Amino acid sequence: MRLLDKKAICLGELLIDFVSTLNGVTLRDAPGFEKAPGGAPANVAVGLSKLGIETYFIGKIGKDAFGDFLRMTLDKYGVKTNYLTTTTKAKTTLAFVSLTEEGERDFVFYRDPGADMLLDQSDIIDLIFSGSGVFHFGSITMTHEPSNSATFKAIQLARKYGYLVSFDPNLRPALWKTLDEAREKMRLGMELSDVVKLNEEEAMFIAETNTVEEAIRYLQRSYNLALVIITLGKEGSILVHQEKSLRVEGFPVHAVDTTGAGDGFVAGLISSLYMFWNDLRERKSIPDDTLRYAGRRANAVGALTTLKKGAIPALPTQEEVEIFIEENPL
Repeated sequence: MRLLDKKAICLGELLIDFVSTLNGVTLRDAPGFEKAPGGAPANVAVGLSKLGIETYFIGKIGKDAFGDFLRMTLDKYGVKTNYLTTTTKAKTTLAFVSLTEEGERDFVFYRDPGADMLLDQSDIIDLIFSGSGVFHFGSITMTHEPSNSATFKAIQLARKYGYLVSFDPNLRPALWKTLDEAREKMRLGMELSDVVKLNEEEAMFIAETNTVEEAIRYLQRSYNLALVIITLGKEGSILVHQEKSLRVEGFPVHAVDTTGAGDGFVAGLISSLYMFWNDLRERKSIPDDTLRYAGRRANAVGALTTLKKGAIPALPTQEEVEIFIEENPL
């Protein structure tokens, strides 16, 4: 069932992941690669669409075969591509990915520049933000101009029109000139957001601390956020709302590929809190049982996403999530 009274808008990179056909080898030793659509905000967009949310994607692709493939992929999964633009000035961004036996990743990006970096302020128009809903973005479009300015223009318009603003810093050190610049931009993104999802490494990086607990205290002290989520991989997640921290256990699965697990988590969380988007934006209190339900469902979506290679094809439907939770009771 499609929920139509509110919509989701995701902005960011849409790219091709070339994933090693053999796990447990370096990129140098990979015997071959399999093409998969990717890009964190695009993964979130598809995840939300599969979970019943009307979803739009803002981004830029090259006028090439890979760009055509990516547009077709979003269309296939019901994501609206009205605001996905094309450029002849750069090729569609590529990433080569190797996987350990546990499904963890190593990246090399071909993005000098990539089409996603050329998203411009002229691509961001008020019309996009008609209606109400949630706006989700990541940090990869902040690494260079003009996409950095385009990203912040979109954030400001989302805030102007009353959207809940969701941010996933998604740290990729190789894409930044310096880590100090990455930290500075991510902190600015957090200042303008309502909901922020980070993994343990990202939380400690932004807070410049050595423990997750210290990072949580820093985030509570430094930002007026409605909800902070720290994902803990197979151990689950921590949801921080107002003065409370709730630990939600994860699901034990044998991960094939962790690519997109965090993005699946974001889609699961945002869709689960659909009825509370306005309350979060207005900093109203959300009941503990609602947050636990959202965290458990988000953990389920993240876990299911690891069971197949490639993020977008692995993202589950609403029915698949419900069956998985039913088969894995607390």
